[in-house]
Amino acid sequence: MGIVNAPPPSAWPPMGSGQLRPSRSLMVCLTCQHFQHTLAEAGVTQPACAHHQQRIPQGAHLTHRCHQWMQRLEKQIGWCPEGA
Repeated sequence: MGIVNAPPPSAWPPMGSGQLRPSRSLMVCLTCQHFQHTLAEAGVTQPACAHHQQRIPQGAHLTHRCHQWMQRLEKQIGWCPEGA
């Protein structure tokens, strides 16, 4: 069950600089189970983290991760949230 009346990702606050740490492996925000994109007012895509309910700075989703990084589950259980 999801949270009722949760704000849309575009309304989430930006992520603080101390929450992300550099990563030189494939364990980055882009490969995390909690990663998603949202659409800004100007039609620009903005990376976001569903776990933290915060927007990720542009470009940081390619080179950084947080302590709650979680491997995507599509291959293990055949589940894809984008296709639902």
